[in-house]
Amino acid sequence: MACIDNTATTSTDEAGGATTITAVHPDIIQTHILTCLDGPSLASVASTCSQLHALSAREPLWENICHSTWPSTSSPRVRHVMSTFPRASLSFFSDSFPSFAAAREGSSSRAPELISAVDIFHRRRAVLSRVVETETESDWFRCSPFRIDVLDQKEAVATAMEYPRSEEACEILGEDLRLSWIVVDPNGKRAVNVSSGRVVSVERHWLSGEVKARFATVVGGGERGTAVEVALCSVTVTFGGEMQVREACLQMEDMDGMFLNGRDSLGILQRALEGIRGTLLKDGKEEEGRNRYLEFIKRKMERKDKKERDERRLDMLCVPLALLSFAAFSTLFLF
Repeated sequence: MACIDNTATTSTDEAGGATTITAVHPDIIQTHILTCLDGPSLASVASTCSQLHALSAREPLWENICHSTWPSTSSPRVRHVMSTFPRASLSFFSDSFPSFAAAREGSSSRAPELISAVDIFHRRRAVLSRVVETETESDWFRCSPFRIDVLDQKEAVATAMEYPRSEEACEILGEDLRLSWIVVDPNGKRAVNVSSGRVVSVERHWLSGEVKARFATVVGGGERGTAVEVALCSVTVTFGGEMQVREACLQMEDMDGMFLNGRDSLGILQRALEGIRGTLLKDGKEEEGRNRYLEFIKRKMERKDKKERDERRLDMLCVPLALLSFAAFSTLFLF
């Protein structure tokens, strides 16, 4: 924005008047200014005037932004799906970049297929980019525990990252890691980023040496009062002793700590796909996601404590009833 404002206000004509942005040739604006902006900045520029709005809406700009933001979207399958969205790459970016805000309640539609575009970054450098296609109509998918794996079994991807040998190093690793997991419904032409962006926890196993980084997003919209009123969309990335990526998987967890099956998870993801997005602003996006995660953990612990209290009350009620029943039975037996 700064370069546009300077162009518009510091250039003057012979009469001493300020030159407006309309005096700058559109090719110069598009080639030398707009191509230098990221997605949120380009969206802000588009809202300033009709000329910039028209120039900023061009497909090549948003296509390049999508590919530079998420390298996985360069795959032929994702590129084709993006082209079918209402405004192509712009619609895809608008769906995928903002922080997830709220799920739509009561959605009954079901996507016959999901596409996952996954990117793992270390210090802004992509260390893994993959696309996974998941069918959702088979009985096996609907009844089995929901899990989408990025890597094949025994596959490992080198990262050139340094192994964290202390708790402090694990914390630093957590600050350096970022993950994007975009779930795409090619049939409904919608997408949603279910990753928290930053890690919510990093743990190093004392025996195997594996390092597990967890990313999590809270998704609501389930039946109120049940364990799936809100669910945790959790991604676990496992690194080996030489910091190869050995596993990256997406799962869905309810407030009782149980992993959901494919049918229930698909319903939650569908509500997220059709739900409300946050703003395109970067600031606060990742912090907001972490706060939602901490709130979920708090509610999960409160629910667990309540269940334990209810079970203790039931036990206290059952003991006297059992004694009374035994006494009554003994009396009948004696007489």
